[in-house]
Amino acid sequence: MIETFLSRALHQACVDRLIPVAGQGDVDLIHRAVGPLLLDRPGLAERLAELDGCPFSGVVTVNEIKIALGEFGDIWPTSIWPHVMTAGFD
Repeated sequence: MIETFLSRALHQACVDRLIPVAGQGDVDLIHRAVGPLLLDRPGLAERLAELDGCPFSGVVTVNEIKIALGEFGDIWPTSIWPHVMTAGFD
């Protein structure tokens, strides 16, 4: 899977659209919320649909969504690009 870097605003818009539907177990809601971004990322919609909420509040948090987008979908905000370019050179 190829890493995708989205502008900070677009990445945040994706996260914002996922907040009300992530963790509900409904893959169709995830596809409607994010759209074609998930087409070449098999399993990401399912992962987002099955996210567990915070152990204290039971609510899926923004951090859990961002982690799932990054770790399972290779979808990142461009704000981390400098860190990616220098990784491994420390």
